[in-house]
Amino acid sequence: MRDGLRGLAVLTLLAASQTATDARELFVVCQDDATLVRVDTVRGDVTERLSLPQKPAMIASAQEGRLLFVTHPESGQISRVEVTTPPKVRGLAVGGAPFGVVASADGRRLYVGDWNANVVRKLDADTGAMLAEVAVGRGPTGLAMDLQERSLFVANRESRSITVIDLGSMRAKKTIEVGDGPFAITFDRGRERLYVANVRSGDITVVDAQTETVLQTIAVGAAPYGLALDPSGSSLLVTSQHGDRVSIIDVDTLHTLQAVGVGRYPEAVMVSGGRAYVANWFSGDLSVLDLASARNIATIKLGEGPRSVALGGESASQ
Repeated sequence: MRDGLRGLAVLTLLAASQTATDARELFVVCQDDATLVRVDTVRGDVTERLSLPQKPAMIASAQEGRLLFVTHPESGQISRVEVTTPPKVRGLAVGGAPFGVVASADGRRLYVGDWNANVVRKLDADTGAMLAEVAVGRGPTGLAMDLQERSLFVANRESRSITVIDLGSMRAKKTIEVGDGPFAITFDRGRERLYVANVRSGDITVVDAQTETVLQTIAVGAAPYGLALDPSGSSLLVTSQHGDRVSIIDVDTLHTLQAVGVGRYPEAVMVSGGRAYVANWFSGDLSVLDLASARNIATIKLGEGPRSVALGGESASQ
C-alpha cells in the first residue's frame, strides 16, 4: 500500500509542474536488456519496451523526434526506429563497430563513428549505404553538429582530441587538443561553443566553435560522462559516473553552481520542459530533476544498463 501511495505522489508531482506544451516522450537505451524503453514524461512512467539486437549503445534522433537511430558496435548494425503506433524497427547492416551517432535534422543522413576503425562514416539513413568516410582520432565517441549542419565535431576518446569535419567536403579540417578521455560533446547554439566531457581528466573543455580554439577548462572531477544544456541555454548539466551526481554549470561564468545527487553510475542526461532526465547504469533507473529548484524529484525504474537517451514521439513537433 505504501509503495502504491508513493508512486501516486510521484506521478502527481510530475504532472503538476509540466504543461501539455512541454509533453514529450523519452527513449532510453538499456544495453544489458537490449531494449529501447519509452517513457511518458508527463505521467512519469514506462509506456513501452522495444526489443533490439544485442548490446545497443548510443542513440540519435531526427525529424523532431519521429525517427531514432541506435548503434550496435558489437554486431555492426544500426536500428532504425520510426516512432509511430506501434513503432517500426528495422536493422541497417553497416559493418564495423558503429558507436557514436548523430543524424541530420531531416533524417536523411547519418554520421557514425567506428570505434575500431577510427573513422567517421556518412551513411544513407534509409539504407545504411556508406556515402563517405573520414579518418579521425582513436576511439571516436561523441558526435555533434553545428546549427547549420556545416561542421561535425568528433570526440576521440583515446587521442585526447576532437576532430572538426567539414560536412560539405567530408574532410577533416582541424584537430583540437582537449582533456584525457573525451567522450560526450554538445554544441551550444546560442554561444557557438562546444562543451567536451573528459572522463579521465575529470574536466570539461570549452571550445569556441567559430575560431576552433579552446576557451577554458572547467574541473568537475569524478568521471564526467554525459552533457546537456537546459532549455534556456544558461546552464550546462554534467553527469558524474563516479560521483553519482549531476553538476550544474553556469555557462556565462563557467562556474559550477551546485551538484544534485542521482542514481548509481549516471551516464546520459537529457533536458526537456524544465526537467533533466538522467540514465543511471548501475541502478537501472531514470532520475528526474526539477531544474528550477535543483532537486531530484522522482525515480523511474527502467531495466538493466540504461546508458543513452533521446527525446522523441509522434507529437514531438507539436
